Amino acid sequence: MKKFFMTLLIPISVVACSVQPAKPEPTTSPMAIGSTVTLTTPAIAPTQMADNDVSEEADVRGLVEDFGKTLQTVSLLSPDAEKQIEKRYAEFVSPVLLERWISDVSKAPGRTVSSPWPDRIEITTLTKEGSDSYVMTGFIVEITSVEVANGGAAAKIPVRIVVQKIQGRWLIAEYAEER
Repeated sequence: MKKFFMTLLIPISVVACSVQPAKPEPTTSPMAIGSTVTLTTPAIAPTQMADNDVSEEADVRGLVEDFGKTLQTVSLLSPDAEKQIEKRYAEFVSPVLLERWISDVSKAPGRTVSSPWPDRIEITTLTKEGSDSYVMTGFIVEITSVEVANGGAAAKIPVRIVVQKIQGRWLIAEYAEER
């Protein structure tokens, strides 16, 4: 008798485990006289959302790292510092932040002395804040010719950066060094 129930239960459990949830049925809705449009509502799988977040995060990291590489190309003591800021930073920062830096160069990041100079931004944390914003903390790594030859950092300056999606593009909207 026990063998009979086991023989009966195994196929039932296999069938029960293999049942798939029903897909949403298409619905039709009248649009104009004599025409209809078929609408389907695809479910967004959690992995798709996770993939989107991973892709967004990679885009934001890339933006901040690429921006960090341009810091050494802007000499804030140059007579044409405003033009350098506009030319080098426009693709990375929001128009509002760009205008703030152009109008007051002392608030902009960049090279202030011949040595050390900013080499890159190292990201320590990147946190998603809402659907269109990331907050990044890290360091601006400054180097000299010694670090170019031997590696390392002459100085690390803490930085906090807010990246927002503005008109479909990720841009740096806030930037604060903690000297």
